[in-house]
Amino acid sequence: MIRAVLLGLLFLVLLPIGRSSADSRAADRLRIPDHIPSPTRTEVAARMGQHGATMTGLVRAVVLLDRPAIRTLAGRIADEEILAQTGKPRQDRRPLPLPREFPAEQTRLSLAARDLALAAKEGTDDRALAERFAALTSTCVTCHSVYLHGRPEPGPFGP
Repeated sequence: MIRAVLLGLLFLVLLPIGRSSADSRAADRLRIPDHIPSPTRTEVAARMGQHGATMTGLVRAVVLLDRPAIRTLAGRIADEEILAQTGKPRQDRRPLPLPREFPAEQTRLSLAARDLALAAKEGTDDRALAERFAALTSTCVTCHSVYLHGRPEPGPFGP
């Protein structure tokens, strides 16, 4: 399983080579869900911009076993790139009508990123690094699935 994850990641890193920029742009976006209101989709996209770039860098760092970069990028994801954070004071945050599973997935993402950063810092073996990265990426898939297929629940997002 670890080999399959690492081969898949290598494929993702090498896939853009030889593709046109139009093909690449199409693969860089999540499908637009009809059940999420347009203003919410716009806000989510704004909050996800940096997160997507960080995840791309993290995939490369893991495939290349660049532990200092893994530690830095995973730490950034755990501490800074939580969708609920907007940089605005809490009272100025707009409630986002997102599926109710979203906050739990955000917590799982943060915890998995912290575990990955710790594994990179402690110098655990490559297998453990791959397992922790696989746990992190499973939160990505689950969160995207909730966003695309879940139903929004009105109310504020976050703690």
